[in-house]
Amino acid sequence: MSKYIFFDIDGTLISHVNKSHIPEQTREAIKLLKQAGHVPAIATGRGAFLTYSAAKEFGINYLVCSGGAQIFANNKEIHTSFFPDEHLNKFCEIADRFPELTAAVDEKFLYTSGAFDSFREYFNNQAGYDCVRDLREMKQAILCYIMLPPETLTREHGIFFEPPEGVRLELMNQFTEARHESTSKWRGIELLIRHEGASIDDVITFGDGPNDIDMLENAKTGVAVGKSSERVKEAADYVCDDIDDGGILKACKHLGLI
Repeated sequence: MSKYIFFDIDGTLISHVNKSHIPEQTREAIKLLKQAGHVPAIATGRGAFLTYSAAKEFGINYLVCSGGAQIFANNKEIHTSFFPDEHLNKFCEIADRFPELTAAVDEKFLYTSGAFDSFREYFNNQAGYDCVRDLREMKQAILCYIMLPPETLTREHGIFFEPPEGVRLELMNQFTEARHESTSKWRGIELLIRHEGASIDDVITFGDGPNDIDMLENAKTGVAVGKSSERVKEAADYVCDDIDDGGILKACKHLGLI
């Protein structure tokens, strides 16, 4: 029976050890999954415009982006949840106070008042165009960020410390993300699966980060990759080897998918 197999991108499909790269055994796994009649898909915290290049590289047409706030099926957008407009000014107030630490994304651009020079080339390469804009140009947002780990936040960081009603925080290892409260990777997967008329019991998920926990816990089978934290591994049904050691390919064989 065909399965929908959702992969996180960074640290799961793409390794950032030394230079960012896609392990050859991961490429092989995706190819074999397709040949077996399964549907590889992506579930990522990246905005859609930063996901397209990776999706094209793998030939994947089903995308849950922005931590579940953007969903695409066969290159067609089927859902987008924006950061609540009534709270956007609260983010901008924090961005004025901490310009070097804050950023936001909408459907096409990354906005920041900080330099972010070290990241500019990376983001532009991922998007395929000059996607970094000044925060003052932003009209709406899908995701808002502060580049501080959750344990360092205080009341001076506003919505990232005390989110208002309508805002959900994603507590990552090195940054904190704010988005619409209705969104998560798993909710995005559910919406996409319903759109396709498929069964949620046919979903398998692979991930490595804190924002993957809900999809690892709720999927029929959740797979944590080797370098995940203990918290992420505890949420999974199976832990595979590191992706640079062929973990994705080995896991797909272990699960009888290929």
